Amino acid sequence: MDFGWSPAQRAVYDRMRALGAEADAAAPDDRMRVLARGGALGLPIARDLGGEGLDLVTTALAYEGLGATLRDGGVLLAAGAHLFGVALLLARVGTPAQQRAWLPRMATGDCMATVAATEAGAGSDVASVEARADRTAGGYRLTGEKRYVTWADRADVYFAVARDGGAGPGGAPARGLTALLVPRAAAGAAGAAAGAAPAARIRVGAPLATAGLRGARLAPVSFCGCDVGPDALLGRAGAGLAVFQIAMTYERALILAFRLGAMERALGEAVRFVREREIGGQAIARHQAVAHRVAQMKLRLETSRLLVYRAAWELDQGGRGQAEAALAKWHTADAAVLFALDDLRLRGGAGYLEESGLPSAVDDALGGSIHSGTSDVLATVVARWLGL
Repeated sequence: MDFGWSPAQRAVYDRMRALGAEADAAAPDDRMRVLARGGALGLPIARDLGGEGLDLVTTALAYEGLGATLRDGGVLLAAGAHLFGVALLLARVGTPAQQRAWLPRMATGDCMATVAATEAGAGSDVASVEARADRTAGGYRLTGEKRYVTWADRADVYFAVARDGGAGPGGAPARGLTALLVPRAAAGAAGAAAGAAPAARIRVGAPLATAGLRGARLAPVSFCGCDVGPDALLGRAGAGLAVFQIAMTYERALILAFRLGAMERALGEAVRFVREREIGGQAIARHQAVAHRVAQMKLRLETSRLLVYRAAWELDQGGRGQAEAALAKWHTADAAVLFALDDLRLRGGAGYLEESGLPSAVDDALGGSIHSGTSDVLATVVARWLGL
């Protein structure tokens, strides 16, 4: 088993680390454009579809590099929803026509994608969604209200999950879900090929005032009888739950890879602080309680790394990876919260000041424990994998 990185992989990491620094220096509204221009949105997409064709382990390393220098976790979360939640799903289950229509533009950021699944009564339990995808002569009509949609007001296409409105065996109402790729508005030939929706049929609310991850621009999205063509269908009609699970597996495995870089950066800053901060003429690093707290931060970082790269490797090998992805996201999210709290506590009262940036880091980490499945949901995935 090789735990080292090749020169090519290190070059990708260094390039993404530099790109993250460039994005960090840019205005918040420009950061996604900087990431897109630097190629961060197409790393694992096939070369013949406009990407770099990287494996997922290297892609995770690239996002670790981004997180090391770009402190805006919200925009990195949105980039992950676009790339891991939608683009990789298209690469896995999309038809060749769908892949040609969408992936080249997704790889460059000319078309931004996001996941629209959560509803008021269907958060963790996506099987309970009430949005409907009714069959029409020309394809499907999507009706329903989605909540907490990442990058909602700037997305060009939504991966939406809705209750299938077709008839089941013997004319009984269908019980399954249908997954659709819903364009926000007509967007040239590619949008038309996928069944573009009139802009008036999709209403996007204002970004929500979240405690953290504000760069993710979470907002509600209403699909008001939105008509799409048959080419909007992902997978089979009525089999949308399986499609959604594939999307969530990729997202859970990789969406917190940037947190590894963020924790590495914060650990370096914490080590410098405890070495330099003196009380009574002695560095606080000499106190065992302080040293142990920093050591625990290192432990959380390294265990998170192992699980994230293990999940990425499993998917690279063609495995289903559901349990590995759940473990990676579950542990990394919880570790990031404890890591951020310890980082704040090391500074005492000064760490609680907003100007330190540490309370915001705690809020960002808390957000990571909710999106793409809460810890309880992920524990259920792992328990089922164990046969419980």
